Amino acid sequence: MDPKIFNEDIISYALWKFYIPQENKVFFKVSHNINIKTGRNWSYWCAPEVDVIEITKDDKIIAYEIKGVRKRKNGLEWPSFYEGIGQTLAYFNLPYVTEAYPKIFDKFNGGVFDFVYLVLAREKIEFKEYEKRIFHLLPIGVIFAIPNGRFEIVKDASQNPIQSKEAKRHFLNNLDTLKKFSTNSKIFRKIKEKGQKYFSD
Repeated sequence: MDPKIFNEDIISYALWKFYIPQENKVFFKVSHNINIKTGRNWSYWCAPEVDVIEITKDDKIIAYEIKGVRKRKNGLEWPSFYEGIGQTLAYFNLPYVTEAYPKIFDKFNGGVFDFVYLVLAREKIEFKEYEKRIFHLLPIGVIFAIPNGRFEIVKDASQNPIQSKEAKRHFLNNLDTLKKFSTNSKIFRKIKEKGQKYFSD
């Protein structure tokens, strides 16, 4: 029988189930191009895809880049500390607010997220000195995820240094455009099904 794999979908589910307060809004796998069919002149553009977005009761917007365990021919491969750093840094700019007419790709010149975290699967909570030296240079936060569903922040995130308040306000005013990524979506139903199976076995 294949071993249970603590992959990105399982971590996304566990983050929602065990870490993020249930009253907060959560969106999953927010893709690079959000199609809006309401006659609006604008859309959101996400590249890379944002794994999880949390919106707190006091309107803080937090993005999570998740790196899980992968199955290889010779066993399971746990993510290295440097995996996902580039993608996580890119989140500070996201999502771009684009307009069709006149054509504008980055209307507000800054991202919407208040804080950005890199979530790494780990066998145990151990933040090594050589990892700290790198992460302390960066504004991203770091969370370790353990296969039993436990999470621990080992480095707090700094405020997004290139956040646009106008972009954030725009995003909060148009959360209806994220329905296909919400907890009522097909995307989340698949994540939830995998997560429930993982933690019930």
